[in-house]
Amino acid sequence: MNPIATVSTAPATIAARKSARALLAGAAVLVAIALAPVAVGLASALVLYELFARPYAWLARRMSAQFAAILAVFAALGAVVIPLAWLAVHVSKRLPAVLASINALRNQAQTSSSGVTAQLQAQVAAAVSSVGDWLPGILTSVARNAAWAIVNWSIALLGMYYLLGSASRIWPRFARVLPLSADGAETLRTRFRDITQGMVAGTLLSAAIQGAAIGTGFWLAGLPDSLFWGACAAIATLIPVVGNALVSVPAIVFLLIREEYKGVIAIGIFAGLLPPIIDRVVRATVSRHVGRVHPMITLVGALVGVGVAGVAGLILGPVALAMFVVLIDVYNKEYAGLQPLQGEVS
Repeated sequence: MNPIATVSTAPATIAARKSARALLAGAAVLVAIALAPVAVGLASALVLYELFARPYAWLARRMSAQFAAILAVFAALGAVVIPLAWLAVHVSKRLPAVLASINALRNQAQTSSSGVTAQLQAQVAAAVSSVGDWLPGILTSVARNAAWAIVNWSIALLGMYYLLGSASRIWPRFARVLPLSADGAETLRTRFRDITQGMVAGTLLSAAIQGAAIGTGFWLAGLPDSLFWGACAAIATLIPVVGNALVSVPAIVFLLIREEYKGVIAIGIFAGLLPPIIDRVVRATVSRHVGRVHPMITLVGALVGVGVAGVAGLILGPVALAMFVVLIDVYNKEYAGLQPLQGEVS
């Protein structure tokens, strides 16, 4: 071996490696910009994969892998479609009774010239008169958001299908690109799985308990179908910003017009005061025990995630923030305290 040739080619090899890394980083930035509109769908595909990987593995041992992946996709689709379909069917069945109650209250309000009933009637009349101004914009925004939600959900399901069959081959190739040891990369993978499962379990359990509390408030207020409206509230809690107010506020207005103030207090407590406390405590507790995530990460991540990704942000936001903390921990374990290499700026 010629030592002079070895020394002369070393700088060229290092320069080529730096150029390759710069090219890869630039390409990654461009691809990330291009994929930004569907980033929620792609991230959701990773979450769905972690949720259904074990059921898929169990099914794949008993049938073909392709058919097992299809069943897993339909299970994920059913987990969203079935509750929404159930809600739509039962709401449509109860719609005539709700409209009849509204007409009865309207007639009652027209005969009342004073008190809370008359004031609420004036407020409702003013709101109805302005519907024509803001309704087209609201409908346009809802239609646009619904279209993007369908696109991202489709991408999530399709991505989950391909990940179920190929994740075991993709991950080792991706792990080799990471500037981490094999143990560090494996830590990222296992923590992502645990965090995702903890966030999903905490969110669903919180929604169920909030629905039970709101249904109890309806029952104490003497309103009919308290079990049904509690189930509706459980689903509504997953909607950002408005949440269970879609169910509780109309009930409060209904009771105010009927001047049933004890019912208003009951719903105000069980649908207004308790749900935020339940959400913080349940999601933080489950996430901490299952995913080992600090409660502040759960809270802050959900608030930020909802603003960026809507409903999916309830899961994606805390997962992303928690994984950033995990990445810092892995970096500290592998690189903190190391002496700088020769020629590296410390």
